[in-house]
Amino acid sequence: MSKTISRHCIFRLCLVGLLLLTAACVSIPAQTWLVSQITTTSIETADQPVSAECTIKNIQAALVSPTTSPLQLDPQKISVINWNIYKAQEDGWAADFKSFIETQNLVLIQEAVNRQEIINLLEAQQPYWLLNTGFYYEGSEAGVLIASSVPAIFNCGLRITEPIIRVPKTVLISLYPLADSNKKLLVANIHGINFTLGTDTYDQQITAMVSIIEQHKGPVIIAGDFNSWSESRLAIVNAMVEKLVLKKLAYASQNRVRIFGNALDHVFYRGLEIITEETLKVTSSDHNPIKVSFRLLE
Repeated sequence: MSKTISRHCIFRLCLVGLLLLTAACVSIPAQTWLVSQITTTSIETADQPVSAECTIKNIQAALVSPTTSPLQLDPQKISVINWNIYKAQEDGWAADFKSFIETQNLVLIQEAVNRQEIINLLEAQQPYWLLNTGFYYEGSEAGVLIASSVPAIFNCGLRITEPIIRVPKTVLISLYPLADSNKKLLVANIHGINFTLGTDTYDQQITAMVSIIEQHKGPVIIAGDFNSWSESRLAIVNAMVEKLVLKKLAYASQNRVRIFGNALDHVFYRGLEIITEETLKVTSSDHNPIKVSFRLLE
C-alpha cells in the first residue's frame, strides 16, 4: 500500500487478497489460536485449556488475581514500538527491525509472521512473545504480535473476518505487572478491519475490544494499524478514545502513513505520561514505526 492511495488501488488490493486465498497461500484456523515462544495453544486443542478468546469473565478474573511474577516492568520507563512490518517482505526490514526493537520493553507488531528469521531477532531483545493468528501465510501463523522484556501475566485474543477478502484481522490483549505498584498495565495491539463497503464490521471489531478493555481501570496502551482511512472510521476510533478516557500522542515528526489524508497508525494511552515519542520514516515497510517512552502516573 503506498503512502497515497486511490479507491482503484483499494479495489486492486481486494483482488490480490482473493487471489492469495485462491492460490492457497493463505488458510484460516478454525478458532482463536495463540502461538508463543514456549508452546502453541488453542482454546480447542490445548492439553490444559487456555483462555485464548477474550471474554469479560476471563479479563475480570485476571485483573483481581495477585501478581506473583518476579519479572516486572519498570513503571518509570516503559519503552514501546508499534509497527506494521508488512510481513517482512521489503528490502532492509531485518536491519531496521533489529535496530528499532533494541532496548524496547514492548514491541507491538502487525502483519507479523511466525518465521524463524523474525523470531530470532525478537528473542535476541525480548525473550517473551505471543502472536494471535489471523491466518496462516505460506504455512506460518500471521497476525498481531506483542513481544516484551518481561512475561505477560494474562493474554487473550479477538478475531473478526474481513467481509470482502474473508481473511481475519486480530487483536491481542495482554496484562503486565509493574514493579513497586499494585497496578497492572493493559496493552492492546490491533490490526483494524480494512476492506469494507461500510463501517459495521469495523465498528464491531473496535466495540469488542473496548468491551474487554473497559473492565480495567488502570493504565492502558492501545496501539496498532487501525486502518482508519476514512472520516467515518476515525469517528469510531474517536468514540473509543472518549469512552476509555484515552490520550493521543502529539506525533510531532508527522511521519505517519496517511490514506485519503487520514493516519492509519495510532498509539493511545491512559494513566501514563510521555517521556519521548517519535515516528520514524522507513522504506522497509509500507508503514512507519512509532516509538514511545512512558512513565506511570502516580
